Amino acid sequence: MKFVKKALIVALLSIATINAEELIDVNFNNMDLNQFVKMIGKITGKNILLTSKLNGKVNFISTKKISKDSLFSLANSILGDKGYALIEHDDFLEVVKTSDAAGSGLEVTKKISGNLMKTVLFPLKYSNAAVIRAKIKPLLHKSAKVISFKSGNMLAITAYPKTLKSVQTLIESIESDGRRGTTIIKLKHAAVKDVFQNVNNISKLLFPQTIQSEKVGVLKDDTANTLILVGKKANVDKLLKYIRNLDIKGESIEQKMYVLPLQNSDVEQMEKIIGKLVAQMNNMPQSAAPSKGAGRKSSKPTKAMVVGDKERNALIVLATPFQIKNIRQVIRKIDVAKPQVYVKAKIIEINIQKARNVGLKYGFEGGKITSNGLFSIAGNLGAPTLMVSRTLLGFLSSQSTDSSGNTISKNPFSFGDSIKELFAIGIKVDLLQSNGAAHTLSEPSVLCSNNQDAEIYVGETRSILVSSSQGDTKDAVVRNKYSREDIGISLKVKPRISSSNKVALKVEAVIEDIVPGSGTSLDRPTTIKRKVTTNAIVSHGQTIILGGLMKSSGGKTISKVPLLGDIPILGSIFTSNGYSESKINVVIYLTPYIVRSSKDLSRLREFLSELDNIQARYSRHIHSKLEYRSKNYERPKSTPKPTHTNLLDYLRVK
Repeated sequence: MKFVKKALIVALLSIATINAEELIDVNFNNMDLNQFVKMIGKITGKNILLTSKLNGKVNFISTKKISKDSLFSLANSILGDKGYALIEHDDFLEVVKTSDAAGSGLEVTKKISGNLMKTVLFPLKYSNAAVIRAKIKPLLHKSAKVISFKSGNMLAITAYPKTLKSVQTLIESIESDGRRGTTIIKLKHAAVKDVFQNVNNISKLLFPQTIQSEKVGVLKDDTANTLILVGKKANVDKLLKYIRNLDIKGESIEQKMYVLPLQNSDVEQMEKIIGKLVAQMNNMPQSAAPSKGAGRKSSKPTKAMVVGDKERNALIVLATPFQIKNIRQVIRKIDVAKPQVYVKAKIIEINIQKARNVGLKYGFEGGKITSNGLFSIAGNLGAPTLMVSRTLLGFLSSQSTDSSGNTISKNPFSFGDSIKELFAIGIKVDLLQSNGAAHTLSEPSVLCSNNQDAEIYVGETRSILVSSSQGDTKDAVVRNKYSREDIGISLKVKPRISSSNKVALKVEAVIEDIVPGSGTSLDRPTTIKRKVTTNAIVSHGQTIILGGLMKSSGGKTISKVPLLGDIPILGSIFTSNGYSESKINVVIYLTPYIVRSSKDLSRLREFLSELDNIQARYSRHIHSKLEYRSKNYERPKSTPKPTHTNLLDYLRVK
């Protein structure tokens, strides 16, 4: 006992000497616990209540001085080891058993302060209080108490400040890692209903579902086409990368209505074409359609439909984006400005005998007016040069282009060949007509769509008696039955533009007329019908000739001297008998011109107008030379030699 008192006196003296510096040099060697509590009270100036005698000894060896504030920590450690605790009341401290400390009216606060045991509340935002209580309880001293409150999601922990600070650091770390936020992502290209399931599956695979703080919740809003992510920012940012890869332009499986107006095509024809393609598309396996982006394949096939709107010349299509993409591509390539063909025709009847006489008249060999014979005469014209405009020359020799302006091919016929052919036909027809050997039946022309039928008819419709009936009585009414028949010239043409500016022509020509004086009455005429059907391929601007449609007429002829030839018996001296026969050949000239645009049609009109003018002047020159030749006139010696050796020299571009 004396030793304890001496130790206490030494400690008090040491404290007194360094009180100004708030440092204490303390050494306890086998000090009674009650005396230790009294010493703490004197040093700190606090009243300490002891309700019972404390059992135990205190040993503490100090190698350096400690601060005054550290005495409470030292006291808490020593008393706590003995099963006691210091609790603070308003004006005094009380030593109680540790097990009774929590129920002894400890201060309840949300802040950690002081040096004595107290109860601190820890509200949690992102973590479950019950889960955290179970996790941290093994880390606390046996004297500490921890309680969780479900309603407020908070913890109440009774412990010393040092322990409370450690617990606070731990909770803050858990709360920081478990901090969950809400991120709203509006999709730009993909549909949220297609993306949602994929994003949800990715979230479950990326983040452990057993750790609540690591989970990322995925929600969807179909109305706004948005995804809602709930979770840690780091995890949400990681998931966002996958969502951006899914949110790309792709084909959905949802069908929509599309109205596709047509610019150049007929809706009925286009409906047939697209309808067949759609039927074939509907029979394709569903897996054959690619699914880009987040679009998911449907096990149920989606069938497209197409309906034509004649009034608006448009197609109404029910299809998925993938299907409409293919349909649009087909229409874009088909619905273009289509080239046309202008077909100029001339149907002429030629009397073969008269034509031969005309040829003999002008000195053609064998009486045949041929192109070579005409060109031979043209080579010795000696007439003024005829001017040809650049418009005509350009039309004949320019390059042909498609609807996009791309060059297709150069015009296959040369300037000279076209002019020779056109002029030779024109001269021949003019010579025959001027001399009564030819007669033009019709000069039709028609503008045809490519690969479409066109028909021209020139003629009359007559009533032809089919049958006649009358009753048994004399005065019975005669009942006649008639049919209406077309009699005239019918020309059907179907052009098809092929490669290299060539035109394939399918031609059917029918010529039907009435034989003069045929039949007993006007309602029973005899008709003659001539028909030709052929297919030919010609170049743009070249002429094809269809002939061989022959009509023959003939019989006995009697010629006699007037009056004298009518005398019986003696009249035979003044009468001569013979037989005459005439053959009529119907010739059809067809010249196709490719018209790729309205601009080409305007140029064609200018070209044909100028060509007719040059043709007329050229024919007059040829005709005058032939008349000169037929009269066997000799060229005057003073006449200069011809300067034109061929037709091309005769024509000059102005």
